[in-house]
Order: sequence, then structure tokens, then C-alpha cells
Amino acid sequence: MKRIADSGLIVALLARDDPFHAWALDCFRRHAPFHTCDLVLGEAASFFPTPLPILQLLTRGDLILDPDFCFARELDPLLNLVTRYASLPMDLADACLVRMSEQTARCRIWTINRRDFSAYRRHGRQTIPCEFPPV
Repeated sequence: MKRIADSGLIVALLARDDPFHAWALDCFRRHAPFHTCDLVLGEAASFFPTPLPILQLLTRGDLILDPDFCFARELDPLLNLVTRYASLPMDLADACLVRMSEQTARCRIWTINRRDFSAYRRHGRQTIPCEFPPV
């Protein structure tokens, strides 16, 4: 099964004052490595003064840039997703994660974004398997 990380999981892991830090730490201890994409990494890095901690997660192998996902080849499906979920609205990183889930039948997304990922569907109608922090 491919384990996919959203930016919220990454930020919570790296920010010790984040309310979901303990959950994220446990997730990484139990399930790393996580696959992700460039857009998620950029979104996560924007929360910190330097991208160093994000790069360290990659070089340690706790995060893997998904080799099956290429943003340039996914423009049409991403446009369709963002258009479909315009009322939420869906951001580009979330669209990439939904698309990644469509490319791999056996996957799960770790995210703190329960509201949106409970609404998103892959392949039009399928719920996306997700792990959320406890309520």
C-alpha cells in the first residue's frame, strides 16, 4: 500500500507546537516512508523560515517524491478536479493528492484536513482512504 503525506502531516511533524504534532510523530514512526509530491512539499515548506527540515525528511528517506506522479503530465486531470471542487475551493496540493490516489488503487492519505478530504472523491465517486488525527 502506498502511504501518501499531505502538507498538514509534514508541518505537524516538524512544528513541535502544532496541536497534531504527537499524532504526526507517531504516524512517521509507524508508517514512514510517505510518498508525496512537489506541490505538497512547497506548501509545507512555506510554513517555515527555511526549507531545510523538509529537505532533511527527503534525504533521510522519511518522504519520497512519488515517481509515478508528474505534474506536467497531469494538467488536464488536475484542472478537472479543481473545477469540480471549486465551491470548497480545492487547492493545487490537494488536487495533486487526489490525483495521486487515483493512480494507485491501494493507497491511503495521511492528512489533518478532514473536512475537505471527506468530501473529495477519486474517480468521481470513490471515497479516498485517509488517516486523520483523532477528534
